[in-house]
Amino acid sequence: VAFIPLLIFLGMASLVYGAWVCMGQTNLKRMVAYSSVSHMGLIFLGIATMQPLGIAGALFMMFAHGIISPLLFAVAGAFKHHYHTLEIGSMRGIAHHSPWLAAHMMLGWMASLGLPLLAGFVAEVTILIAFWMSFGWLVLLPTLTLIITAVYYLSSMQKTIFESNDPHHGILPDTLHGEDPRDISWHENSGMIILGALTILFGILPFIFWGMMSGWSSGFLIDTLVEAMQSEGVKP
Repeated sequence: VAFIPLLIFLGMASLVYGAWVCMGQTNLKRMVAYSSVSHMGLIFLGIATMQPLGIAGALFMMFAHGIISPLLFAVAGAFKHHYHTLEIGSMRGIAHHSPWLAAHMMLGWMASLGLPLLAGFVAEVTILIAFWMSFGWLVLLPTLTLIITAVYYLSSMQKTIFESNDPHHGILPDTLHGEDPRDISWHENSGMIILGALTILFGILPFIFWGMMSGWSSGFLIDTLVEAMQSEGVKP
């Protein structure tokens, strides 16, 4: 309990800093890395609530992050392999050349931002609800940060993946040196499909693991309360 203010500070700082730095990035791998910082901030906030719902949400965020982050890093690796760069700031319309890569990129970012029916959504919503129950209107700061970040990222991804003055070619990086861009191979695609399917599965059916996480969270808090009472000489 004594560390709750520190957890809130670290959570808020990580969430805001990660989102702020992400919005200025054009390097795909760095964008993924800093989005992970924001996820860690949400985990801190969930733990700080000291409620079963919040701690279960933090656990689910760790689980979801373990699926979403590998998907995004796989996308970044494939992007580097096929386009010889990680800079996406000036690129437009990659879906015309790499539809599968573009699809995985869009799914990964939507899941990372916590859009509905994806694994990240369940974790974010439960943490924010628990934070509201514990700290009231203070929940507005992480909520607004998440909304602003989501709007910026979806707009940026829409431009990079779909928007183009030339619907057949798009704007491609100079690093290709005239080489025709290709889509990802079947072995790259198969791994991303598995991660993407898990992201959707646990967004639609979170109860597969949620009951276990919720039960553990309740037991953990009860044990913590009993230990605190015993240390004060109070019989539970």
